Amino acid sequence: MGVQKSEVVITSSVPAAKLFKALCLDIDTLLPQVLPGAIKGGEILEGDGGVGTVKLVTLGDASPYKTMKQKIDAIDKEAFTFSYSIIDGDILLGYIDSINNHLSFVPTADGGCTATSTAVFNTKGDAVVPEENIKFANDQNNLIFKAVEAYLLAN
Repeated sequence: MGVQKSEVVITSSVPAAKLFKALCLDIDTLLPQVLPGAIKGGEILEGDGGVGTVKLVTLGDASPYKTMKQKIDAIDKEAFTFSYSIIDGDILLGYIDSINNHLSFVPTADGGCTATSTAVFNTKGDAVVPEENIKFANDQNNLIFKAVEAYLLAN
């Protein structure tokens, strides 16, 4: 199995707790309102929304993909960290076994935070995820981040 890693760091004037809640805990209900083309919704298949929960996410018309199945790996509401894996769906392109995502939000002295998003692509055999696919994923995540951030600043 091949492994590729990508990390994006973004600063925000939104407090860490507020951004963590919006992007990690409330994303399934918030994102369809804030960025309707990104995701249509999420359906819990197993679990109660906590660690171990498996959900099917139906992506929006703006996405070239239709679905992804996510499993929540870890939630730390005090440290503002959230980890989940994409374990199925056409978003895996047929040559990716899974994508492990880790989000962390660190408060800054000015009341905002530094958000870090790390994605680990676990590929089948010796497959390699093309850089343009990783860039596309990072760009999509940045778009979602900025849309949610703008919503939180306005509300």
